Amino acid sequence: MMNKEVSLEQIMSDIIMFFDRNKKLIISITLTGVLIIVLFQKFKPAYYATSAIVTSGISAYERIPEDEDVLNQRTAINLINNLQLDVKKEDYSSLSYKLNISNEQATNIKFIEAEQLLRQDKDEKFHNTPKFQINLLVRDASIITEIQDGLLYYFNTNPYVLKYKNEYSKSNFEIINSIEKEIAELKTLRVDSKSNIDMSTFRVFSNKDNTEIQNPIIDLVHKKQEVKTQGLLNPLDYVKGFTRTEVAEREVLVWGSTVGILSFFLSLIIALVREVQSKALKK
Repeated sequence: MMNKEVSLEQIMSDIIMFFDRNKKLIISITLTGVLIIVLFQKFKPAYYATSAIVTSGISAYERIPEDEDVLNQRTAINLINNLQLDVKKEDYSSLSYKLNISNEQATNIKFIEAEQLLRQDKDEKFHNTPKFQINLLVRDASIITEIQDGLLYYFNTNPYVLKYKNEYSKSNFEIINSIEKEIAELKTLRVDSKSNIDMSTFRVFSNKDNTEIQNPIIDLVHKKQEVKTQGLLNPLDYVKGFTRTEVAEREVLVWGSTVGILSFFLSLIIALVREVQSKALKK
């Protein structure tokens, strides 16, 4: 037990003496590494981060079955993320064409990505919402507004989206016409002197739970309004647009800490090598 205590004490003593002998080297290398990365981050071109909350009616156009009565936003999210592929390839001509912006503005897009927004229920389970978020990094804050408008152009001119939207609008128009005809017929029945049914007070009861169903004319009016509301769905709508931020993102703290740690370990390696070489020369 005594030998172990002495051995541990000797190890700690050697470590302390090692740091004491090489403290100038360790401190100088560590601080130099941190200073270099801080200066580099400060003077390198800045970029600006912003985000927008949006929704899309594309899944309604496609008649995709809704999950928990929530619009599926997978197609819209994929359309946004497809732009990031152009950014990665530095295909700025393609970006310029898709977003209807200049080639110079396209070169200032550093990153663009969409992600589904989720909600958490009381059981801590996550569920989709009808909205998603677009995250944007640009090198020039002045182009944020142009990109926001460009995304609307990108969605509103997409041939696939337009084809389904036109068909969706056409079918909604036909549904509204059918509902209006049905309402007219019901009103005719209500006022028809030969009819013994008073449609203004007509009620239907379910045999299963005796639940009252509303007046059929009111039901149809509500259905008509619902279809009209669905007609307001656009390929892309901003719930909250991009904030035109003026605060540059430089990640000085993250990079400074990382390089500081790496510089510290590098200084230890250099100090250790120097001591080994010094001992070898003395022999």
